[in-house]
Amino acid sequence: MNIENLKLELDQTKEEKYKLLKLVNHDIRSPFNRIFALLQLFEMDNSEISPSQNKYIELMYLSILSGLEMMQNLKDMREIDAGNITIDKAEYDLTQIVQSAVKSFYKQVEIKKLNITTEIPNDTSIINSDEYFVKRVIENVLSNAIKFSKEGGKIIIRLNAIDTGYSIETQDFGCGIKPEEEHLLFQKYMKLSSIASGGEGSLGLGLHNTTYFLKRLNGSISLIRKKEIGSSFIIKFKK
Repeated sequence: MNIENLKLELDQTKEEKYKLLKLVNHDIRSPFNRIFALLQLFEMDNSEISPSQNKYIELMYLSILSGLEMMQNLKDMREIDAGNITIDKAEYDLTQIVQSAVKSFYKQVEIKKLNITTEIPNDTSIINSDEYFVKRVIENVLSNAIKFSKEGGKIIIRLNAIDTGYSIETQDFGCGIKPEEEHLLFQKYMKLSSIASGGEGSLGLGLHNTTYFLKRLNGSISLIRKKEIGSSFIIKFKK
């Protein structure tokens, strides 16, 4: 078999993989969405739910939302591997993107009784970037903070102007990251030994995808180790 035939087979394999992941992502996402909607209807129709039943419902919500998040990360990875990521830049207010990202986790925050504090300047924070991918970056980092925060925990999000643009710090007070595992953080499919407080799952893709998006957005991400407990991630965007 010559080189051209091998290359053709490789291209065909990649295309089959892309189509399979696309099919799996769509077909699995649909039942997750239906179950989520049915749970909401169940809560609306049943005013008298015992504390134990409510706990089961909350765990179901966390599992469903975790599954949907994994599907989104899988979709992002599929498009990255296929070379389909296109950055469409325009001017956006970073403040509004941060607030929108926080709102997208309203159910997890409600269930875990988390206190999310946003320290955001009163004036606008305009950046020239891609709104969708900027939001995905923030969501991925915030998702980890929520996932590893215990019930009643606290998360702080700080948006600051810096010389080159803006920085977003997401600080949690969860179980933290072991020093010997820090090198695994941004690697594909790598999962740490820390266990999510609500039993949420992970594919080990969120931070890997985040680093790719930031590279395309001309941004960066870093981890700041805290002396006590928890983690603090710093995302930087240029104006």
